Amino acid sequence: MDSRHLKCFLHVLEAGGLSRASQRMHLTQSALSRQIRQLEEHLGVDLFSRTGRGLVPTEAGRRLEPRARALITDLDRLETELTAGAGRIVGSLVMAVPPSLGSARPASLICDYRTLYPLVRIRMISAMSGAIQDGLLQGRFDLGLLHHPRTAAGLISENLWRERLWLVADAEAGLSAERPVPYAAALREPMILPNPRHGLRALVQGYAAGMGIGLEVALEVDSLPIILELVALGIGRTLLPHPAIEAELATGRLSAAPVVAPEMERVTVLAWAEDRSPNRAAAAMADLIRERWRQPV
Repeated sequence: MDSRHLKCFLHVLEAGGLSRASQRMHLTQSALSRQIRQLEEHLGVDLFSRTGRGLVPTEAGRRLEPRARALITDLDRLETELTAGAGRIVGSLVMAVPPSLGSARPASLICDYRTLYPLVRIRMISAMSGAIQDGLLQGRFDLGLLHHPRTAAGLISENLWRERLWLVADAEAGLSAERPVPYAAALREPMILPNPRHGLRALVQGYAAGMGIGLEVALEVDSLPIILELVALGIGRTLLPHPAIEAELATGRLSAAPVVAPEMERVTVLAWAEDRSPNRAAAAMADLIRERWRQPV
């Protein structure tokens, strides 16, 4: 058993099947399957069972997962420490960002980071805040951006920036930046929001409860593209920061207005697991994020 076997195991586990995992690792499915089979033969147990939904970890696979992650993390940290004397930062970095951040900012960040640290292997994941929190706590992500108040026990976080929320509706609603909408009026229509584990939902509910306003959630959807599509179809409305809706507003399918009375704002934070200090590659990314994005909050 070597580290490559364990990495293949973790990729298949996260992807839920050989096809997506092989694309992620740039391997053929047969080569990846062979790696998994060799690991199973070495351990003498089956790590996956096949279902209609793909590959599901067996009990042995579930027991192996946390230990495999810890071993891979230790190996990456060892590689980083041994090369530190040469002034190089190497190893791997897995970072998760929310889809409401858009694509331009993460892409620019990756380009800048690769220029500074070309030897680091980067994996960037887009996920909702609740999923990012779980990934950090489970050791699947080194760093993550989260929206307050979704910062749970077991995470260390730093405030980065504050952004205002806008009411988003279909084009026929005729919302406009020149005509702000009071929060109480914004909630008169059914809302489409993520489930309560995510930062946006927690924030909207908190504001509503504080003002004694009822919140009607027509649909719970944990996908930003699907939320925006449903809003464009007139199924309901939502609340998002302006960067998350710029592209859709440009198409004319949506309309939006800032929310007032009160102005709704959320704070984006940089977070990592309390029990796992960032390795040098992650620490360098954290420093770059602070330099590029941190604003007075």
